[in-house]
Amino acid sequence: MANKRRGQIYLTILCIVTGMLIAWQYALTVSASAGAPKGRNAMLVSVIEGLEAETLVLQEKILDLRKQLDALHDAQLDDEEEITGLQEELQWLRSIAALTEVHGPGITVTLDDNVAGSNAARNLPDYNPNNFIIHDKNILYLVNEIRRAGAEAIAINNQRIVAVSDIRCVGPVIFVNSTRMAPPYIIQAIGDPERLEKLVSMGEEFTYLKYKDFPIRLVRETVISLPAYIGGYSLNSVQKAPEGGS
Repeated sequence: MANKRRGQIYLTILCIVTGMLIAWQYALTVSASAGAPKGRNAMLVSVIEGLEAETLVLQEKILDLRKQLDALHDAQLDDEEEITGLQEELQWLRSIAALTEVHGPGITVTLDDNVAGSNAARNLPDYNPNNFIIHDKNILYLVNEIRRAGAEAIAINNQRIVAVSDIRCVGPVIFVNSTRMAPPYIIQAIGDPERLEKLVSMGEEFTYLKYKDFPIRLVRETVISLPAYIGGYSLNSVQKAPEGGS
């Protein structure tokens, strides 16, 4: 039993360290891109692709370690009837933390660049191609509106959204959870379908994108399956509160 607990602790520590390395590598990429001139875009993309490959390897290691940790939990608690309630609570907490796959009713919002509008305006003197593409802020604002509408779980192009998720542009592409995204962007949310549809379709960002003729569509779903979050949690300010203190 002691060996299992030690193994569990070691695996947990390794998961945390691996997650911190992912966050650190991504922070370096963003920092480097902020001051880079346009002429270095090709080199920036090369660096990003290298970090993406490393991130995928680290994410696979995290997923494997979590499976091993789950196996240790199951082996340790399997025949202890007294611990059944704690197992159920642990599973519930893991689902809240987005560490497990979840499913339920909800909505799917699909949005894409306004290619037709861009082609129609291409010969106008004030033509600006940036006015016809989806930016990171459009996705961020829409996700925030979906959260406010009562969504219980959200994913973008199969990337689970959690408290530490980042949605931002790095050069010419959008990144979510250190994963490069390309249109169309499919945002899925689990919750009350009727409430989500009503509030999101009336929200500022959804209305704005419709007004600007972006291809955006919202449909209710009977069942949606969202994957588990496989990135790391980087907590720099949160500390455990002292017991019995404020």
